[in-house]
Amino acid sequence: MYIVIAGGGEIGSQIAKALHKDHDVVVVDTNPEVKERLGGLDIQIVTGSITDPEMLREAKVDLCDTFVATTNWDEVNLIACMLAKGLGAKETLCFVGKQSYMDILTDPRTVELLGMRIDQVFWPQRSLAKEIVEVIRVPGAVDTETLAGGRLRFVEYQVREGGPYAGKELALLDWPDGSFMAGILREGRFMAVTDPGFNNLSLEPEDRIFFMTTPGGFDAIQACFAPKSRVRRVMVVGGGNVGYMVAQELLRFRLEVTIIDHSPERCAWLAEQLPGALVLEGDGTDLELLESEGLDQVDAVVAVTENDEKNLLVSLLAKQVGVQKVVTRVNRGENRRLFEHVGIDIPLTPRAAAVREVMDWLAPENVDHLALIEDQVELLEFELPGNFREIPLANLPLPKGAVAVALERGTKVYLRSPQLAVTAGDKLLVLTDRQVSDAVLEQIV
Repeated sequence: MYIVIAGGGEIGSQIAKALHKDHDVVVVDTNPEVKERLGGLDIQIVTGSITDPEMLREAKVDLCDTFVATTNWDEVNLIACMLAKGLGAKETLCFVGKQSYMDILTDPRTVELLGMRIDQVFWPQRSLAKEIVEVIRVPGAVDTETLAGGRLRFVEYQVREGGPYAGKELALLDWPDGSFMAGILREGRFMAVTDPGFNNLSLEPEDRIFFMTTPGGFDAIQACFAPKSRVRRVMVVGGGNVGYMVAQELLRFRLEVTIIDHSPERCAWLAEQLPGALVLEGDGTDLELLESEGLDQVDAVVAVTENDEKNLLVSLLAKQVGVQKVVTRVNRGENRRLFEHVGIDIPLTPRAAAVREVMDWLAPENVDHLALIEDQVELLEFELPGNFREIPLANLPLPKGAVAVALERGTKVYLRSPQLAVTAGDKLLVLTDRQVSDAVLEQIV
């Protein structure tokens, strides 16, 4: 496919990196530094305004299959998409950051007026908020996904220094029924349970362990990693779109929520919209304020301001007083490693959600990108074609760094087992290192 990406910033760059190997990609941006930053990729870069028709013509938008507007300015993205469609782009994808635009663009009346000038609208902040809520509700986990209509659960845990699993040999560990350990992520490298020599490894502090479970198996795994934990009280620092959506969802699950924001106007709005929450006006980095509101008594802190430095400081303060779970928004992807280095367990960024949504949109109809973990590991789902011949799951020709973890057949789900075979019509779930995901697609699709 020929794809034009309008905006070479955080989201645009990650989408370009994810797509350039399999597609012809052009990035349009006003910043000349984008050419240097993305110079190692096999893409074309056009320097200029994405709302300038001449720049779009130079990028050959009239020939493109997909136009993706990813800048930080909603209005610019909207105009660029409408221009691209007018110039002949087959489909346009638009990123927005404000709920008001999301509401307008998905309103049937707007769609009727605009026609199909904007084919799909993405709102990464909403996906980020959902991810935060899922992580908060599962004590001990650093990531979790509900799959197959609730019949499967994917969950990620971190090995803690001094914890019960640090130093344990993998071959000697016996996990509960209804769970399948798929592999570990160590120092940015995913190792699948089917890789040669995997069982000879011992778990190390900071390793991430991945499980696929049934609902019963999920409860049993939770008992292994968080036997006594239950989240009841949550403090949210930052009352923007993400903070508001997180608080709103947590209240729906009957958790006690305190939300702090520096803006009097925003606090008044939050108090009106979230009557079940305690809304405080103030600086989320003010230790006296945090302590006076019982920071040391909360079960989780969510730092989701639009300032990475403030989020980091809030998170460090929370860790210092012993808060068990700290979830931190990282606005600039290059800061994620820093957050992890200083001990922040769950730094999340909207870009992962953004990349996954675009990859899902562009993927073949029988392939879904269900999760992107640590920007390194993907959970993929394949619906096997009618001419697929039955084969034992263990005999699938998957590359090193990829493992088939489960399948969905009609109304039933099955975790990987030695006896399990996969056949036409099954939905197969594969956990894979992103570096070999293309090989996985070639082998199965």
